[in-house]
Amino acid sequence: MPKRQIVGIDISAIASALPSGIADTGFFAQLYGEKEVARVVRGTGIRSVRCADGLTTTELVHAAAEHLLADYPIDRSAIDGLVVVTQTPDTWSPGTAFAIHHLLELDENCFVVDINAGCSGYVNGLIQAASLIASGACSNVLLCTGDVNTRLVDDREHQVRMLFGDAATATLLRPGAKSLQFIYGADGSGRGSLGVPLTYGKADNVSATVHSLKMDGAAVMSFALHRVPQAIHALLDEMGLAKDDVNLFALHQPNEFIVNYLRNGLNVEKNIIPVDVDGIGNTNSSSIPLLLSRRDWGEKANRRHIVLSGFGVGLSWNALHLDLSETKIVRPVVVNSDSSGGN
Repeated sequence: MPKRQIVGIDISAIASALPSGIADTGFFAQLYGEKEVARVVRGTGIRSVRCADGLTTTELVHAAAEHLLADYPIDRSAIDGLVVVTQTPDTWSPGTAFAIHHLLELDENCFVVDINAGCSGYVNGLIQAASLIASGACSNVLLCTGDVNTRLVDDREHQVRMLFGDAATATLLRPGAKSLQFIYGADGSGRGSLGVPLTYGKADNVSATVHSLKMDGAAVMSFALHRVPQAIHALLDEMGLAKDDVNLFALHQPNEFIVNYLRNGLNVEKNIIPVDVDGIGNTNSSSIPLLLSRRDWGEKANRRHIVLSGFGVGLSWNALHLDLSETKIVRPVVVNSDSSGGN
């Protein structure tokens, strides 16, 4: 696993948005029964998830972006790059990024692109956005993530329905003195373990059917428990860093069991690898920046050595080191939605 590096980057700000809708154990008990709900909660640590009932992916992402721009002093006309990571676009074509570009009233010369990526998507998006800056193609890149996952899950499959939640985030990257150092990998042979199938077929003005999210939980867990520690150890070794040097490991948040298992395997303290999934759910590419946004850093928190790791759909995995010492991290904004828990 060779380490790669992008230099001359600054992560200026991170913000996030959560829908107000919540599906809790009471809602799930009506669907699956109290015993089954209790069993899933014991295994995942997730008692409730956020639901964007009545909200679109575009609306959630737009809210996160506006929240960042309201708290960070940059003229939006200076934003010349927009990258949106989502697996729940509101239109098949054009992508969600074009709707966000319009709603934010960004300059027409802004570079706009969508990335179809899941649980590894935030780190992959950082690499894409930083590459635009390092190449000189852009100076100020807004990276957004967002998914309304609850639209993709089958309500009859309780072990999936009770895991996934909805959220969006926004991150501003600009030229600076810092660098991103990272490792990434992919194994397309495992693509059937987690994903959303698509079937093409013309009928009644419909050309394709998007199916519900399918997950082989055992296969995905086995993959994560192998690849994530491997990637993190490889990155730290290449950088000459010890685990004790790291101020925070911000891992993708699939469920409490997997994150705790990884923490035990890496042998670090709970506060260094936090679990932040209960009350939210697995939010795909938004889980890492959402964790950063929700964390109570404290005035004297050391944020020099932060290691991110995304893993999942693809199958794909990564580990990335960055310095957030001067990054403005904004607490989430809550966006009003229906509160029924259904979608």
